[in-house]
Amino acid sequence: MNYTKIALALSITLSLFGCANMAGGAGSDSTVTEATAKQLSGDVPLPPGSVIRQQDTLVMGVGNSWTGRINLTISGDPQAVFAYFRDSMPAAGWTMTSSSFSKLSLLTFSKGERVANVQMQATNFGGNEVLITVSPVTRNAPPAQR
Repeated sequence: MNYTKIALALSITLSLFGCANMAGGAGSDSTVTEATAKQLSGDVPLPPGSVIRQQDTLVMGVGNSWTGRINLTISGDPQAVFAYFRDSMPAAGWTMTSSSFSKLSLLTFSKGERVANVQMQATNFGGNEVLITVSPVTRNAPPAQR
């Protein structure tokens, strides 16, 4: 047996395993960069520095036609986080249809054939839990003819 080759293969395997863990495996949280925000959320602006809770995030589709939910942790004052979404969503082409600022705040927007709900709540640790849900518009079917 060639112990040098075995040691080299083992070393490479352990190095790759360590790098994969540092990059964040499935289910780990990650900080939003501008590139990540564009790739993940398409036309929904995400504050820089917010942390995506990957285990609670599900995005189907890409760009301006994705649906699903993005779960974020965002540091800062709740009013500032609320103002960020209130101001940034219309700048990205969304129309605000309702808003409510309270202990559990909610903003609702529409754009084309999609609706976005931004729900946010302050945490005990000085941050904010934000859940963004984007779904297709539901159209009521006309009443059945008798």
